[in-house]
Amino acid sequence: MHTTLLALLLLLQAVQAPAPVQNSGKRRTAMGALPSETPAEYWDRAYSDPSLVFNTAPNAFLTEVVKGLKPGRALDIGMGQGRNSVYLAKLGWDVTGFDISERGMELARKSAAAAGVMITTIRASMDDFDYGVGRWDLIVATYEGVSWLEAAAKGLKPGGFIVVEGYSRHPQAPAGTAYGPNELLKLFMDQNLHVVRYEDVEGEPDWLKLDRVVRMFARKPS
Repeated sequence: MHTTLLALLLLLQAVQAPAPVQNSGKRRTAMGALPSETPAEYWDRAYSDPSLVFNTAPNAFLTEVVKGLKPGRALDIGMGQGRNSVYLAKLGWDVTGFDISERGMELARKSAAAAGVMITTIRASMDDFDYGVGRWDLIVATYEGVSWLEAAAKGLKPGGFIVVEGYSRHPQAPAGTAYGPNELLKLFMDQNLHVVRYEDVEGEPDWLKLDRVVRMFARKPS
């Protein structure tokens, strides 16, 4: 997770009351940022707060599209607490994830250890991370925008796949994580990626209570 999700949680706090959690009156889904707090400091504090509720299930679209793929090297962009990284590692993928929050990645490593799998974690922003050239068989980014797309497309191996999910354009969706009609489709085609599956459909996002999501599953030509 990174700056876009910080904006997301702040927006959630501003536009709607946190969804109640059964049998847990002290649980919260968002918290405010402190003055002069950096995004990394915010997320370290958020992941250290036991009263905050995070989605720990792997992204449902990801679980669908990776079925049948031969495991290889996977990259999880903005890995947060590692829900997608651990899921892929359990399928046999060699997973590297990066994030700006060291606390989030600590939780990811603990989750991986509990599941009996190994993951690699790197503290970096989307701008700082070295995607390399032809390194990855699979790249995953959920609710992280696509500012990384050009660099990541170069880092993808020929024949490799990219999975993205974000919001369909909505006034309550944070900037950079929502897409207008065919916008995400065009961005991927501009990178010469072959679109395997594209959806702009009614659906429940992993974050925020909105009602449409945009999903992309694309492949780099061999």
